[in-house]
Formats: sequence, C-alpha cells, structure tokens
Amino acid sequence: MSVNGEKRHRRSRRSRRNTRLIILIVSVPILISALATVVMLLWPARKAVEARVPRSLAERTGSVFLPAPRSLVAPPVVERVALPDMKDALPIWGATGRDLDGRIWFGVTHGHDEPGVHLLQYDHWARTWRSSVSVADQLRRLGLARAGEKQRKIHSKIVIADDGWLYFASTDEEGEKDDGSAPPRWGSHLWRMQAGNDEWQHLMGVPEGLIAVGGAGRYVYALGYWGHVLYQYDTHAATSRKLIVGSVGGHVSRNLLTDVNGHVYVPRVGPGVDGKMLASLVEFDTQLQEVASTDLDFYLDSGDLRKNHGITGFSTLPDGRLVFTTARGHLYQVEPRQDAPAKVTALGWFHPSGEAYAPSLFAFGGSNLVAGVTVRENRHEWVVFEVLTRTSIARPLDLKGAQGVALYGSQSRDDDGGCYLVGWANEGVGRQQPLILRVTAAGVPGAN
Repeated sequence: MSVNGEKRHRRSRRSRRNTRLIILIVSVPILISALATVVMLLWPARKAVEARVPRSLAERTGSVFLPAPRSLVAPPVVERVALPDMKDALPIWGATGRDLDGRIWFGVTHGHDEPGVHLLQYDHWARTWRSSVSVADQLRRLGLARAGEKQRKIHSKIVIADDGWLYFASTDEEGEKDDGSAPPRWGSHLWRMQAGNDEWQHLMGVPEGLIAVGGAGRYVYALGYWGHVLYQYDTHAATSRKLIVGSVGGHVSRNLLTDVNGHVYVPRVGPGVDGKMLASLVEFDTQLQEVASTDLDFYLDSGDLRKNHGITGFSTLPDGRLVFTTARGHLYQVEPRQDAPAKVTALGWFHPSGEAYAPSLFAFGGSNLVAGVTVRENRHEWVVFEVLTRTSIARPLDLKGAQGVALYGSQSRDDDGGCYLVGWANEGVGRQQPLILRVTAAGVPGAN
C-alpha cells in the first residue's frame, strides 16, 4: 500500500469511529427518554399532588361537628389561653377562624401610636403560637402603603373558601363618625392567605370599614359600614361585585351569614311606611339578586341604633342550617333551599330567662344543640339551646378572675370541642388586655 493510500485508510477508520461516537452520543438520551416513557406507562400511576381544599361541610364552614356532650347540667370547663408576649396588645374583636389542620386563628392588634395588626395561629395540642407578618408590612411589601395609612384591627372572622385559602379583612377607624356620616379615613382591605405562608394576597381596597367576612364555597362576602355595603369576591374568576343593602345612621351589624349554596344574608334596617324603624334579613343569590326578605321582629330595640350590634352570634349546623342571635338575644334559624327562598324562623329567646346580650354562638353537639355566652345584668353565663324543643339551660361562666370583661366569637372550635371566646378584660384603670377563653362541656375527656 502506498503512503497516500495508508493515510487515506487511517482517515477513513477515524471517520467511522467518529461517526459511531456521534451516533452513540445522540442515541443515549433518546434511549433514556424512551425507557422513562415505558416505565411511566407500566409503573402503577401515582396521584397528582393537589393543593388541600375543604371537602366536608365542617371544613367548608370552619367548624367541627361532634357528638352531644354527656352533661349539660354542670357548668362548662373554662381555660384562659395566654397570648404570646406582645407589647401593648389590644382587645380582640371576634376575629377568630379555623384552618384545615384544626388550628385556631386570631386577629390581634398591639401598639397605640403605630398599631401592628397580626394574624396569630394557635396549636391547641402543642400549646404553641405562630405570628404572621403585620398588615402594614404586607402593604409595604406589595407597594400599596399610602403615606400615613393605618389599619387598626382585624374585626372580621377568618373564613375558608373552597380554594383552601383563608379570607379576612383589615380596617381603619381614624376619622369615622358613629352617626354614619363618615367612613374610616383609610378604609379597609380584603386579604387571603394560605396557612403557614406569610405572603398574603391583596384582593381589594375599599373606602368602607369592613367589619364582617363570610364564606362557605366559591364566594366570599364582606360587609362594610356605613349603609351595610356588601362586597362579593369570586374565588374562581377573581372578580368582585358591590351592592348597597341599606342601613341607617351609625347602625352596623357585626356579622353576616353565608350558606353552602353561596347565598348571603344581610340585615336591612330603615324606616317603614309609617316611619317606624324596621329590620329584615335579606337573602341574595350568587349574582347578588335579592331572593327574599324576612322581617326580624326581635332585631331592634328602643335604644340607640348605634349601640345595637345587629347579628352578634352565628353558627352552621351539621345539616347546613344556620342559626344566629341578635344583640337582644333572640335566636333565629335559617334553612337554605336550592330552588326556593330560605326559611327563616324565630326560635325564641336564647337565654331561658328572656332578653340578654348574646355575642357568640357555636354548634355544640349532635344535630340541634347550640351554645354561647350571654351577658345579663353584668353576669356572664354559658347557655345551651336545643333547637327542636326550643328550650335552653344557663350556667355560670368562670371568667378565670378577669374583671370588666367583654366577650365575642362564634363558630370556631378545635377538634377536642373547645369553643373560643375572645375580647378583653380590664387590667387596671383604663387598661384593657386581650382575653381568650376556651370553653368545653363538663364531663370526662372525650365527651365534648
């Protein structure tokens, strides 16, 4: 073989080796991909990881439904729950909720000149607290903070929607007029968050003070003052609507009601044809169309409308019925219906002795027991009411030594049956401290 021929032969062999190497390099990923495809097809399928969402009625309403207590005669067991150290902590205004893990949430404010408004998560089993970033910090993070803006409290419930998020509202009080002539200077914000995630999502800012939030499904509702302005947020479409339901002067209900069909129930207060003030419960569907209106004969009293708190306590029963108390202490039942207006029934005075301020309500066991605190002649009592028989029993509520107490809170219970009352106690002249009481039925452990 000539020298030139030998060189051509060597080049040919190198070319074939390079070609084989290139084919091998290109083929390996293809073979791996094909093998992975075969494995995926043949290997037992695994469920896709989904965000946790509420399934049962209890989860959708932030409730827990347990058997009836063994004893209703004995006074309830009361535990004072200590908040974590917070400088200048202020009263809690009924802002409670429950997440899908059964932990209880509270809206707490601390500080006077520069108030910090936080959500606190309480783990009843571990007796531990977790605090979120403040409302002011959230506004700054999102670039929404206005110079001088304050948000002084979370007054609303902390509710869960079908997407699994927790919804609530923060609000200001500066500049508001209690005759209804001026709303808070900085208005309010509607928020949502996922439990354990400190980065909240801002849904809307409104000029009214948002005092109540409710929801048990796709729609979340918020009630603003003055005038009972109703806001609806669609968690699927991320859209909102607004409707003025109507109220007079400085009157505002502390709560609204929502059912599992997505309907909302709001008090309407105004003069009748004879000029006399009337109150009714108005049902709206998911399009904010008025479905029905029912007179509430035990809503108003002869006192100052500004001091009447409207719907003060509420709870959902295991079959989807709603029960609520008015500030006068009358108990009502709402039975939602699919193709007809809900049936609203006055059940009678919540307290066995008649009229009494009733600022809280809880489903307390079985299908028809509800319970809550009442205040009558400065005496705090725990009342258990049986809906079918319309009878109730009242027992003294141990305030654990607290003086000058005001209590609120509805619906939110832990898995061991604890009902959470919140508010404040006077700890010295002119000094109010937040107060949390956990109330369970008397009896052996597990009977709640």
